[in-house]
Amino acid sequence: MNTMDMMEWSNWKNLTETTKRQVLAKVLMYFVSPLKLVTNIQAREFDMGGVKCATFELEIDGDPFIFIPGNNEAILGWDLGVQGLATNTWSQPFPQEQSLKTQQLIKEYGLVTSQQWDHYINLHTTPLRKVVIPPMLVEKYPMPIGSRYIGSLDTITGEFTGQVERFQPIEEEVRHLFAPPKTFEESLSQNLPDQMVIGENFYIELSQEMDCYYVFQTFTDNQRDLQKVLRKNGFTLLTEDQWEYAVGAGTRRLFRWGNGLDHDHSYWGRQVRRYLRDENMFGVLVDDRLHRYEITAESFLKLDITEPTGMTLLDFLPMASYYRAPRLIEDNEVLPITDFCYRRAVVVALEK
Repeated sequence: MNTMDMMEWSNWKNLTETTKRQVLAKVLMYFVSPLKLVTNIQAREFDMGGVKCATFELEIDGDPFIFIPGNNEAILGWDLGVQGLATNTWSQPFPQEQSLKTQQLIKEYGLVTSQQWDHYINLHTTPLRKVVIPPMLVEKYPMPIGSRYIGSLDTITGEFTGQVERFQPIEEEVRHLFAPPKTFEESLSQNLPDQMVIGENFYIELSQEMDCYYVFQTFTDNQRDLQKVLRKNGFTLLTEDQWEYAVGAGTRRLFRWGNGLDHDHSYWGRQVRRYLRDENMFGVLVDDRLHRYEITAESFLKLDITEPTGMTLLDFLPMASYYRAPRLIEDNEVLPITDFCYRRAVVVALEK
């Protein structure tokens, strides 16, 4: 069995960890730029919804990546509508107060009968297809469009951790955000901004989990230039096929964790909320806040920017593995950093 065959998931599962490390070493030698520093290689086992994968997590220039084995017969896309989903996720009373968007969806699609829901789901997911997915090193987290993460700034202590020399040009302006209020009245109204563009080349975003700002240095605001920069540095964007596989593993389920959409305080509701924030079966993390699109190598967008509708399936659908956002992008379109993110990859494929 040659090295490429070993990286096919059906074969990869049966390799010993020692053999897997030897295969990974070849990937890093021949497919990762020698100018990149690879560190902190760790064997990891991930599990989501009963799908397991023993693989490796590593850092390239300090950024976390996951090795995802390939699949020569990956089945992607969705044409089953609401099949497999609990009836109460879609057959439920419409909320009394409806947003304009919700009203428009109901007017256009009905969203009452199972047939109407089938049509809506299938229309907003990609076609069913069989594809070849090459092995890949995939960035664990998405980044705001055209930016590089340079560190974090503690909102309590003001301490910056990361690439200090890159942070210095904006240090004074950022720290001004933390200036103590001069009066009691000011202290009552002082709120830290969730996100902010600083100057022409920097962006900060408040963490949802920790008391810190993530600090990014920006270098472009469109897909075409982003792809040029990535290629120059030995990376690429995931195609839509590769993205769907990295997120859902080609499982015949609408969501990466399964088809459960409980969102209450029951045991299953807590499980779904945990799955939304957990690493998937490959170790990849997907932002569940639905405040950004994630771009692909094509004009297709994954995830969405939405507001809660109060209808379970409508609110969850943009997180489906095979969801395709109902808009396209042009390769030179200016993409606001607050609305779009990207994920780097190294695709392990032999040139033809």
